[in-house]
Amino acid sequence: MSEAIAFTAAEVAFVLREPVKRVKKALDEGPVQAKLVNKAGGPVRAIEWADVLYLFAVRTLRDELTPKARNEFYHALKGVAVERAHEVRFGRLSIAIDDLKAEVHSRARELAELAEKIEFRQDGEAVLKSTHVEVYRIAALLAGGMTPEQICQDYPSLTSEAVATASAYADAHPKAGRPYPSKTVKRTIKGAGLEALDEVLDEEK
Repeated sequence: MSEAIAFTAAEVAFVLREPVKRVKKALDEGPVQAKLVNKAGGPVRAIEWADVLYLFAVRTLRDELTPKARNEFYHALKGVAVERAHEVRFGRLSIAIDDLKAEVHSRARELAELAEKIEFRQDGEAVLKSTHVEVYRIAALLAGGMTPEQICQDYPSLTSEAVATASAYADAHPKAGRPYPSKTVKRTIKGAGLEALDEVLDEEK
């Protein structure tokens, strides 16, 4: 994996298995230096793979590194060819990074595999492959309290795995702009006591 690949805060949160707010706080506090990159929703902060490795390492070794040692480790890490290095030396300390790199690579691959399950319509909207179902619509339904089972009932073309993919992709790639409704049309109709209309709609399909 190229060290030059830029990861947004949401993508870093996916890799680290941490809330995006905590990642953004880490970027604010340093020593990681984020840069602005252009995404569909506009410019966002992003960091390189070596920075992600650093953040993962300091969380794994949080009880073993002082704030001063973390700063020294970061600058030493940024000064080596990370992909070829097996350890990073700074001061009197040395940190083996092979296992850390392997874990970050594994999690980053999961992120890439998510993207392979998504395609884009002509209007740029992300949909689950082999369906016409919008990724962010499914994420909104989950956020609104619907269970994966309920979503699959209302969208028979989806599986529970597809719902999980939509949720994970939406978390890693937040959508800018107006959110989708948090209920499906069917459940909105039922909630309004219009079951008869629901039956008519089903018959017309």
